[in-house]
Amino acid sequence: MNIKVIRPMEPVPAEKPTDDPAWIHQVKWDGIRLLSYIEGGRTRLYTRGGQERTGAYPELVEAKVAKAGAVVLDGEVVALDSRGVPSFQRVMRRHMRSQRGLGAAIDISVHYVVFDLLHLNGRWLFEVPLLDRQALLQDSVNWDTGVRPCDNHTSGMELFQATKQLGLEGIVSKERNGCYHPHRKHPTWRKIKHFRELDVVVVGVLLKLGRANALLTAAYLDSELAYTGRVATGLSMDELSLFTELALYSQGSSPPLLNRGQLPEREVRWLKIRPAVRIRFMGWTEQGLFRAPVVVGFATRPEEECVIE
Repeated sequence: MNIKVIRPMEPVPAEKPTDDPAWIHQVKWDGIRLLSYIEGGRTRLYTRGGQERTGAYPELVEAKVAKAGAVVLDGEVVALDSRGVPSFQRVMRRHMRSQRGLGAAIDISVHYVVFDLLHLNGRWLFEVPLLDRQALLQDSVNWDTGVRPCDNHTSGMELFQATKQLGLEGIVSKERNGCYHPHRKHPTWRKIKHFRELDVVVVGVLLKLGRANALLTAAYLDSELAYTGRVATGLSMDELSLFTELALYSQGSSPPLLNRGQLPEREVRWLKIRPAVRIRFMGWTEQGLFRAPVVVGFATRPEEECVIE
């Protein structure tokens, strides 16, 4: 294949939605960003970070998605729950199963929601305005193959409220005439996210110069503990001192964790006594870790009820 692999454009954070007519608005899907490179009937799939995931989604590889000879699609892989709402738990279960070499877990079906066309038959479309790219996209994809278009909405304020009521991550607002800026964040796309909260287990403490510097957290993904990331923001000095003492007097062994490749390598103390804390965060990374986590307090729920939903 001759199409070079790029890193996609990303939105910048914004505080409030808008109804400015120069913008359109889309649901921010709670899944994994995925670029599809389709050329000569063959497909390669890459994450936002440039990791190849072609083997993880055989149904997308085998589907005759493209009408054109060569396209690059930008979209999000999502898995829906019984209510038809995107479930990060389901898509990460499949993602992690594939990473651990346990097959593609195709019993968990996914949908590919496509929101942009970046390349068409030998031409990059970065300088083409968004709505023109979308028009080309409509004619370049076989939409009866399980691939879905991402709908546009004219009112960002209404969509933001609707996504809040549905428990979705938020919205992305895009300039109608905006160009595509690969490899960077650019204000022609703006993301407005809802804060989310989750109770997690503190499985370990990261030390610096013998003192607690951050908490290592986890929550259950089905019946297994999945590492959800380190967090320090929101902890007072007294709380950090408490976890320093806990690391000294309640040392435990390393627990079996999904996502272990994301763990820090040094100065970790695993805990035998594992308190629960409540985390406020702004979504998930494609590695299954909290994005912008903040500790908002201790939680009273038992460990087995700290579940990624």
